[in-house]
Amino acid sequence: MRPKICVPIVAPLRDGIIRETKQIAKLPVEMVEWRIDFFAGYGREILDVITELKRVLNEKELLVTIRTVAEGGEENGSRFDYFETIRKILEQQTADYVDVEAARDEEEVKALCQKYSNSKTKVIGSYHDFSKTPSADEIKERLCKAKECGCYAGKLACMPKTREDVDTLLNATAAMKEEFPDFPLITMSMGELGKVSRLYGGLYGSFVSFGCVSEASAPGQVYYETMCEVFDKIYKGNRHIILIGFMGVGKSTISHELSRLASRIEIDTDQWIEEKEGRAISDIFAKEGETYFRDLETSMIDELGMIKPAIISCGGGMALRELNVRKLQAIGTVVLLTAKPETIFERVRYNTNRPLLKDNMNVDYIRQMMEKRRVYYEHAATVTVSTDGKIITEIAKEILEKCF
Repeated sequence: MRPKICVPIVAPLRDGIIRETKQIAKLPVEMVEWRIDFFAGYGREILDVITELKRVLNEKELLVTIRTVAEGGEENGSRFDYFETIRKILEQQTADYVDVEAARDEEEVKALCQKYSNSKTKVIGSYHDFSKTPSADEIKERLCKAKECGCYAGKLACMPKTREDVDTLLNATAAMKEEFPDFPLITMSMGELGKVSRLYGGLYGSFVSFGCVSEASAPGQVYYETMCEVFDKIYKGNRHIILIGFMGVGKSTISHELSRLASRIEIDTDQWIEEKEGRAISDIFAKEGETYFRDLETSMIDELGMIKPAIISCGGGMALRELNVRKLQAIGTVVLLTAKPETIFERVRYNTNRPLLKDNMNVDYIRQMMEKRRVYYEHAATVTVSTDGKIITEIAKEILEKCF
C-alpha cells in the first residue's frame, strides 16, 4: 500500500505557520505535522491554531506533535504542559492525529487512550532513539506497548550505525505488521543511512513517511518531490511478469517466448545494467565487487515501475536482497523458474560470463549455490514453474495461465 507523505510545519510564529500551511495545502501530500515544540506563541493559542490549520488544509490530514527534548524536540516545547495540552487536543477533536510519547508515562498514556477512545483525534504512540537501533525484539516490544496502551497506531524512529541496522528496522516492521495487520505502524531509520526506510518503508508496512518541503524537522528527511517520484514508480500498479531463478534455468529464452505470446516488451535486467554501465557484468564484479552490482539492481527496479507491463528477466541474485523482493512484488507477479543442478550445468558450462561460477564450473558447486539461494527464491516467488523436461512454449503457456 502506498504510504501517506507527511511534511512538517516548524515556523515559530502564527502568521508564518498559516502561510506555510497555505503553501503545503497545494502540494500532493496527504498529511501535515504541526510541531508545537517550535511554536513561539502562547499555550492558549494552540487550539485556535489547530482549528485554522485544519480549515486551510481541508481534506489533508493534520498530525500535531509536542516533541520533547528527550526525544529530539525543541527546548521551547517545555513551556507547554505536555499531557494537559494533549488532553485539550483530544477533547477538541479537530486534528486527525496527536503524537504521544509512549515511553514518557505509559500509565498516563493508557489512561488518555481509555478516556478519549471515542475522540475523532487518534493517538499515535511514538518512540524515538537517536543513539542506536534497538534489536528486532525490542522494536516489536515497543510497538506492542503502544498497542497495549490503546493507541491507534505505533511509531518508532531510531538511528542506524550500519546498513544492517536499517534492515533490522524494516524487517521488524514487516514482522510486526504480519502479526498485527490491523494495527497501523509508522517506522523509520533516521539520518543518511536511513533514507531508504523513508522511501521504501511502505513495502514493509509503514503507512506514513515523513518528508519535508523546505526545512527538515528530523535528520535524514527526504524532499517530498523525491518521495512522490519514487512512490509513483513503486506503487503505480503495473503488473509485470517477473522471472527469477538460478542462472541457467532458461529465463532469457522463456522471456522471449512470453514476449511473443503476450505481446509485451521484454527486459533483461543484466543487459539493462550492462548498457547503463557500458561494461560487462563480469567486469563490474571484478572491479567494483558484488555489493556495487547489487546496489545497481536495487536502483533499477524503481525505473521498471514506470514502464508499461513487460516481461522482466532478472539476474540470478536479484532476489537475495529483501528490499528487491518487496519492490518486485509491488510491481508485478514474481515467477520462480526451477531446474535440476545437472540441467543447469549443461546449459551454462560453456558460458564465460558467469562470474560466480568462475573456477567452480561443476554440478556439485552449482547444487550448493542453488541450495543456499533456494529459501530466498521461494520467499520471493508468487508462483513457481519447473522447466525440467518441458519445451519453451509449454513453460510460457503455464506461466501465463498462472499469472492471469
